[in-house]
Amino acid sequence: MAYCRNCGAQLNDDDVFCFKCGQAVDRNANEDAVAENMYDASAAVPMSKEESIALAEKLKVEYSTIERLHKEVSENETALRRPISLSGRRYSAFRFFWPFLIYAYLALNAVLILGVIFASADDTGSGYMITLFLAFGTAVGLLIFGGVRAGRKRDSLNEELYWDEQNILKKQKDLENRTAELKVKLKNKKNDVAEYQKIVPSKYRTKYYMERVILLLQTDRATDFNDAIKSL
Repeated sequence: MAYCRNCGAQLNDDDVFCFKCGQAVDRNANEDAVAENMYDASAAVPMSKEESIALAEKLKVEYSTIERLHKEVSENETALRRPISLSGRRYSAFRFFWPFLIYAYLALNAVLILGVIFASADDTGSGYMITLFLAFGTAVGLLIFGGVRAGRKRDSLNEELYWDEQNILKKQKDLENRTAELKVKLKNKKNDVAEYQKIVPSKYRTKYYMERVILLLQTDRATDFNDAIKSL
């Protein structure tokens, strides 16, 4: 939808010139750009001082909310532009298994040495067979235990990494949804004060300047809202 940059009139899609003021249509003009040029001092209606203060109080609250929403949307969009840090790394079971290769090797040699010492007193071959069985059985047992333990630890740590990544993605999605909601609220708030754009210049549409307007009215340095705006 296009708007006239000169007078703010809403235009049809096929308009080349504004029907109201004759200005050439700029299709890049949006609602925010139009709002900058809608101030018209002659549009102000006479108000009592009490009505002027009440209007300034109302606009102070509205502009404060708009400023807060603008800031939060800007901060969220900045955060959303940052790249998501997902390492994608995963643990390998071998990282936790390789120490058991050393343990098995040491156990194998230790049992063989002890077995040979005790079996040397026996001249039969049964002692050596038992020694070999115990040595290799111990080594194989350690390797099996190490493999199971390494697999469980790998799965546990990889699961933690997975859920950490899912939490990051969820926070990103929540931030996107929150930002979309804030943009809707911001648009609605701007619509709420759109009727005052002709009596408040764009540079004065802030909480700070509305507080100044209230002060001018309360100290009798302005007779009404329009006079206070002109005195800023």
